[in-house]
Amino acid sequence: MDELYSDFAYDDAFRTMVVKCDELLIPFINYMFGEHYSNKARIYRGSNEHFVDKHGGAQEKRITDSLIKIVENNISHTYHVECESKEDVDGTIIVRIFEYDAQIALDRSRVSRGRLDVYFPHTGILFLSSTDSTPDSMEIVIHTSGGECKYSVEVIKELDFDLDKIYDNSLFFLLPFYSFNYKKDFDKIEADSYKQEEFVEIFRRIVGELESLVDEGLLSAYSKDVIIRLINKVVHKQLMKYKSTQKRVGDLMGGKVLDLDVIRAHDEGIEQGIEQGRESTLATSIRSIMKNFKLTAEEAMDKLDIPKGERSKYMAML
Repeated sequence: MDELYSDFAYDDAFRTMVVKCDELLIPFINYMFGEHYSNKARIYRGSNEHFVDKHGGAQEKRITDSLIKIVENNISHTYHVECESKEDVDGTIIVRIFEYDAQIALDRSRVSRGRLDVYFPHTGILFLSSTDSTPDSMEIVIHTSGGECKYSVEVIKELDFDLDKIYDNSLFFLLPFYSFNYKKDFDKIEADSYKQEEFVEIFRRIVGELESLVDEGLLSAYSKDVIIRLINKVVHKQLMKYKSTQKRVGDLMGGKVLDLDVIRAHDEGIEQGIEQGRESTLATSIRSIMKNFKLTAEEAMDKLDIPKGERSKYMAML
């Protein structure tokens, strides 16, 4: 088995940084949404599982890429960001975005005396691949009998960022996907040893600059190692058909990947926090389903597929 390969390498890289790397995520959110959060902002991860109502009363489970709430100075906003590795050829991604947003809004809704308040998140999408027809911004317009309302879907395109722009804006979140900038040239790089050396040199530069950032105290050693590990996995998947280039980049990046005690300790430390956050989020989802669908707690937990043996702890949280 190829230990580096994953069918979901791009999604895994995105979610790893969302879940484990606050210092990478906050500058990314700041840039995408024009925010100004400091590194002291608190991040709360929400449930990425949502149940979309379909025709005939059926429900379909959908997994969003990220749902987070950021709190600082008594101000909080919720953000929903998707990562798309393929070009949006048919334009259907905006439909999927709205479907997710609407369900997130329902999950966070409030009902009182015939009034339903729904709270839509701030929404964005990271395109790893794009073309000239990929929009620079997107908009969802809702037409109702009471008038029109609309909101923006912020767009970041990986191909718009060279390394200088990434470092100038502290967008280290984009580094694991930097090879997407060269995807159209992979055939030429594989066939030409000079181009191959130039390609490998890009990753030597990335590693060297990351190490300098750590030395200057501008990036933690933990985040540096996570970035390098994720670059290695993303490039490995992208270059499955280009064995020579894959080996050369793999030899470089693999030699820099260290299973450090600090990484293991960090992972073990956050595991408990993730589980506690998941339990709190599930309890909120149970309450929301009970309220919106007039169901008992047991019926709501049936909809969420919560195992019978785990239900007592959620009952105590309701």
